[in-house]
Amino acid sequence: MLTIRKIRTLKPRVQLRKCGQYFHLASASIRPEEEMDAYFQLFTSLLPDERRSEASYSFERMRYDDLYYLSLDVLGEAPADWDIVENGDVDYSKRTVFPHFLYLDFIRSPYNLGSIFRNSEAFGVEKIFIRPGSASPLHERALRTSRGTVNGVLWEFRELEEIRDDYQLFALELGGKDVSSFAFPERGLCIIGSEESGVSRGALDAADSSLGRVSIRQYGAKGSINVASASAILLSAWANSSGLRCRAF
Repeated sequence: MLTIRKIRTLKPRVQLRKCGQYFHLASASIRPEEEMDAYFQLFTSLLPDERRSEASYSFERMRYDDLYYLSLDVLGEAPADWDIVENGDVDYSKRTVFPHFLYLDFIRSPYNLGSIFRNSEAFGVEKIFIRPGSASPLHERALRTSRGTVNGVLWEFRELEEIRDDYQLFALELGGKDVSSFAFPERGLCIIGSEESGVSRGALDAADSSLGRVSIRQYGAKGSINVASASAILLSAWANSSGLRCRAF
């Protein structure tokens, strides 16, 4: 962290951002009182007049993270999940794993891909196959969104034709059986398509010749949800359908 003397030499927006980051770190550790006072004096001098009483209220009650989010609000910046600092390594050997597999059919957004990895780790997916041409799990944005879970779920790039005969297949797509009544396989592979065009024609044909399609009932006017959100609903239902049919990783 820069010294307060150095911070004072920066542009006002950068000063405010650095002070906010200081209070974000201070929320998880003890800081010298005189140092805290100096940062707060600088912090309040950078705030609009109408926000200073709000800052004083939080500072007096040692709610330092509130000051961090106040700085983001004033700067017009929205916090992201990866702004939260996590300490320690995760022992993925302790996760429960089902014989559930995913095939990501042209998921081009690294944000969506990273979120699907995070959902897959949470709901016991054994392995994710990714169609070549999709986003990479090693993309910086995918790594951030996944919160490191790309290291907890097996994955590889493969063409569907190379693996389709090894699994019972079904696709998450419109026009299928509702997720609440779909007969999920104990061991199977679910194909998830891109948000723009859905599951590709060839992959749909492969699913239709196996277990078919599963859909999520919606009640909104738009009738569309983010592919990562849809994957969470699907994976939760699939994991719950497996009950005790699970094994250690």
